[in-house]
This record gives sequence, C-alpha cells and structure tokens, in this order.
Amino acid sequence: MKSLKKLLWTLAGIAAVLLLVCVGIKLFDGRSPQAFFVHKVIGFRALDMKKYEADKADLSDKGTVEIPAGIKFPRPMREYRVNGMQVFEADPADHTKPVLLYLHGGGYCHNFAKQHWKTLAEWADVAGCGIVAPNYPLLPLHTAKDAHPPVLVLYQELLQRYPAGRIVIAGDSAGGGFTLALAQEIRDLSMGLPRHLILIAPWVDILGGDASIQKHDNWLTVEALPKFGLDWADGIDPKDPIVSPLYGSMHGLPPTDIYAGTWDVLYTDVVKTYDKMKAASVEARLHVGEKMDHVYPVLPTPEGKAARKEIAKILSVW
Repeated sequence: MKSLKKLLWTLAGIAAVLLLVCVGIKLFDGRSPQAFFVHKVIGFRALDMKKYEADKADLSDKGTVEIPAGIKFPRPMREYRVNGMQVFEADPADHTKPVLLYLHGGGYCHNFAKQHWKTLAEWADVAGCGIVAPNYPLLPLHTAKDAHPPVLVLYQELLQRYPAGRIVIAGDSAGGGFTLALAQEIRDLSMGLPRHLILIAPWVDILGGDASIQKHDNWLTVEALPKFGLDWADGIDPKDPIVSPLYGSMHGLPPTDIYAGTWDVLYTDVVKTYDKMKAASVEARLHVGEKMDHVYPVLPTPEGKAARKEIAKILSVW
C-alpha cells in the first residue's frame, strides 16, 4: 500500500511539473506546448542542402502511393489514372457539397505525408466535401513540364462531372504554389474558374524565401529551396508564372483564403501575393499564424486544428 501511495505521489508530482511547463510555455512563448515541441521536432527533417542531395539521388518510382493504414474516409475512396497520373477520389456527401481538388506539398519532390491524408479525411467528414487528390509527377524524374498537363486534364474531366461553382482548389507549400499557378492557367484558357482557392503557405516564387526569417524556420532553408525550384522549372524562366505564380496576373481569380505562419521563410512572399491579389480586386483573406511554422494548418497542434476547423467552415458555407 505504501509503495502504491508513493507511486501515485510521484506520478502526481510529474504531472504537476508537466502542467507548469506547459503553462509557462503558453504564457511566455505565446504558442501552445504542442506547437513548441512540433517546432523542435521538424528541425530533424529540415529541407537543407544535405536533404536536397539525398532527394536528387533518389530515383525511386513515386508514381504509385497508398493511403496509410488507419486513415479512414467517411465515404469510399477510389483510385484511377489520368494520363498515367494516379488520382484518389471520394464523393461529396450530397449534391450541395463542394469538391476539393487538393495538391499536396513536399518541395515538388515528396509524396503525400500522413498528415495530408488525415487532414483530407477530416475535411471530408466535417465539411462533407468530395476529395480529389492527384499524385502528380515529382522530382527528380519529373518536372513542372510533366506535372501541369495531367493536372489540367484532371480539372477538365472534373468540369464534365461538376459545375465549376462546386469546385475548390487547395494546396500546401509546393502544392499551394501549384494551386495558384493552375488557377492562373485555367483563367488564361477561359475555362470555368473554381469557386474558391485555399493556399496554405504557398511556395509562389521558386527563387524566393526571406533570409531574415531563417533563424526562426528550422524546416525550410533559403539555401536549398532555389535548388529544388530550379530543378522543378527545368529550364523554364524562374519568373514564369507556371513555376512562380507570384509574378503572374492576379486579375479575375476567384475568392482566395491564404494561411501563413510568421516563422516560415516563405511568409514574406505570401504577403506579397496577398497584396498583389488585393490590388487586383481579388476577394482575398490572409490568415496569419504568429510564431507558426510552415504549413501550420496541417500540423498536429491546437493552432493547426483551429485553422483546419476554419477551413472546414469555408468548405461548408455554400
């Protein structure tokens, strides 16, 4: 009995210390304890020059992926191919719900992360939206020249099944830049524009990145980003909107919600994009996460959960 009491007192003491640490982090840092620790953890997978060299040497086939075990969508997810590109799709809950075409991030080099699938399943459940998730061609075997055509064909095929007013295009990081470039391309081709764009920490300038923020960003590096970007462009002018949509026209784009953390080296370029959209009379909203990391809305933190809930509301208001 005494040993049990001693154990309970020990556990209570540990819990009290942890509680004090968490409260201290929130009071003195401003972030949730989860955001504080996630920030530390992502530093171990920094997109630096060492990572760039390793990724460039990885010649494995990325054209086929599987949804991780344990990820459950509220409606069946089917798989098919468009011009050889793998696509995952789940129907909307009913004819009043939107269809979300989502372009994942990963430096144009990495496939879907597990958190992408968790986020998409969450939105499919909470917002009732359909999900269309293409596994678009990636570096180092493929470039923007290979990725844009099949994604554009996929959008054309969606227009045959859904009115443009039911389609939302969204993406994070590289996928966010891809989303904006795709929307500009759709507009220039006089195709039906999607109802809404959602850009999560979009990479809008392949040579961009704010070095003054590097001390806070332990995930992306301004040294390696242009390397990935130039490989993706593969000879295309780095300021061509197809790879750097910051330099494209924003006129006539649909309403857009943009999410960015201030501890992301892409933050300054994101703000420039927002300002350019407003100057072009686009109905744009910028959601800023103070002291938040790159793509914070998809991270497993209270701040990320709040952003995902807000995005679910955007997808639900129809």
